[in-house]
Amino acid sequence: MNTVTRRVAAVVLAAGVVAGTGAVSAPAASAMACDVQIGVTHKSGNYIVGYGSLSGCPSTSIATLSIQRRNGTGGWDTRATGTAHQGYDTYIRYNCSGTGTQTWRTTINGKTIGGSYKFKESNHLRVYCG
Repeated sequence: MNTVTRRVAAVVLAAGVVAGTGAVSAPAASAMACDVQIGVTHKSGNYIVGYGSLSGCPSTSIATLSIQRRNGTGGWDTRATGTAHQGYDTYIRYNCSGTGTQTWRTTINGKTIGGSYKFKESNHLRVYCG
């Protein structure tokens, strides 16, 4: 994974746009069932590892996974990103070598075809990376 030092904007979970026609709407029940899932963030060697997935979404759905580190102002800096897909866990990792003791988390976010913003965060993990 590439290191990313900017915040990541929400990603549309399902495309559904045909040139010149606007968005294609899905049944309300389908949009309501679409959700993001987040796993437990952990350290493995010198890597921070997290994972997430989508459930109940159309097969073309995607969302953004991020590994983030707590910064000195109480906010979060994104260090790695990946794309989560429908139906299976997508793993993301970041080499934390040389960062010392830091607090880490994994997030997943996106927007449903119904327009609802979805966001979940994992546990916060405070560990030393030599």
